[in-house]
Amino acid sequence: MPRRVVVVAPHPDDEVLGAAGLLQRMQTLAIPISIVAVTDGEASHPRSQHITPAELRGRRDAERRAALATLGVTVDLLRLGLPDGAVERHEDRLACALVPLVGEGVAVIAPWCRDGHPDHEATARAARAVCAQGRADLWEVPIWAKVRAGLQEDRPPGHSTLVLSPATLARKRAAAACFESQLHPLGPSVVDGPVVHADELAVLLDGREELLWR
Repeated sequence: MPRRVVVVAPHPDDEVLGAAGLLQRMQTLAIPISIVAVTDGEASHPRSQHITPAELRGRRDAERRAALATLGVTVDLLRLGLPDGAVERHEDRLACALVPLVGEGVAVIAPWCRDGHPDHEATARAARAVCAQGRADLWEVPIWAKVRAGLQEDRPPGHSTLVLSPATLARKRAAAACFESQLHPLGPSVVDGPVVHADELAVLLDGREELLWR
């Protein structure tokens, strides 16, 4: 087991949807957890007339904190504030922020490098580069790739599936429900609709978490 876990989350909710069960397991084992919040998720509703990007930053940070409290995990949270939707242009800044946190005995959790979202994939590339230099383990988690259920043939040879207990899954579902801005409409307009739809959420909360490594 690692001496520390560092979760690199492109947006608020990625750490919960991708690895809430694993985080609960690490907490049980008294393994310290750090979360690197890459962006504040301020661009989830770019055309909304009901909420501004600044308001979304505050709301999504509060949702994350409520979700982590619901999970019952204690974390060190580092918010980088990189622009939502443009992580690719700031991969070097992300990598520099990760360097002090990464080393032997550390496990880094990041989205899969082929997850299908540009911010997720940019985060994965930065995490890979830093882990290779710092000799840390990298565990990649499919999030949107899990929803699509595609690219199975492209999974790396190393993989493991964590099957959540009923109690762990119940906590994950309760934590996911804290992200109301992403699950429910912010207003009557189509541009204020949910980001994660009910059928997609059902897949992400199916009681299984996949970890990939090389």
